[in-house]
Amino acid sequence: MTDETIPFAADRRQAARLSGDAYPLRVGRHPARLVDWSTKGIGLQLQSGAEEVAPGQALTVSIHSEVTNGVALFPIIVRRMDVERAIIGADFLDDAEGAADFLARLLAVSAAPDQTA
Repeated sequence: MTDETIPFAADRRQAARLSGDAYPLRVGRHPARLVDWSTKGIGLQLQSGAEEVAPGQALTVSIHSEVTNGVALFPIIVRRMDVERAIIGADFLDDAEGAADFLARLLAVSAAPDQTA
C-alpha cells in the first residue's frame, strides 16, 4: 500500500474546470469575459468591476454565438467573489439546462485553427 494522496482530493469542486479562453459575454448589462467553466458553474471577470454584485445574487449570463449569430441566456447564482480582480464564481441554476453543452460547442468553434500569431 502507498501513502499517496489522491490528486485534487482537497478540491471542493464537483466538476472539472475548463478554460474559458477569455470568451466575451455579458452578465446582466455588464460586459465580461469567461475565465473558466464546468458542467456546474462558471467563472467570469466583469469589465466594469464587481462592486454591484453580491454572493447569493441571481443574474443572467448572455452568450453570443458566432455560429448562429444568436444569444443564449443562462440563469446563474453568484457563489464566490474576488472584488479586487472583478472575478465572480457562479453556479448554473436548474433553468440553465444545456449551458455546459452550449459552452463546449461554442468554445470548440471559437478555438479556430487560425491561431497563428
